[in-house]
Amino acid sequence: MALSVLSPAFERSKKLAIEKSSRAILKLVPELRPTPGAQATDRLFYSIVGATLALGLLGLLGVNILLGNDAERVRELKIEAILVNEEREEALRQVALLSTSEALAERAFALGMIPSKSPTFLDISAPVAVEPVKVVKAKP
Repeated sequence: MALSVLSPAFERSKKLAIEKSSRAILKLVPELRPTPGAQATDRLFYSIVGATLALGLLGLLGVNILLGNDAERVRELKIEAILVNEEREEALRQVALLSTSEALAERAFALGMIPSKSPTFLDISAPVAVEPVKVVKAKP
């Protein structure tokens, strides 16, 4: 019988202990509300956002400068490739002019060659018997 009489008091002391312990825990965290008469500032947030924006813009400017330099280099290389191709085509035209039959005949005549009156052609399709070469030994 004595225990049933003490039950409401035990419940009250349990609630009181919970309230006091939660207040103690909350006192470890600083109060986030501004003090009366003071205005909350967002200066830190704005400075972080501004610094991030400034760094992003500077990074974008750097990338843009690098891309501009690379585009200039690509343009120079394209012009150089066009010049090299033109020189190659000119060399091929000169080779074609020098290797025509008329040009070859003129150069041969300038070297003192004369045309053959009876040309002889080699027939390499028919097998030819080759005699073995005799080796002559030198006398000591």
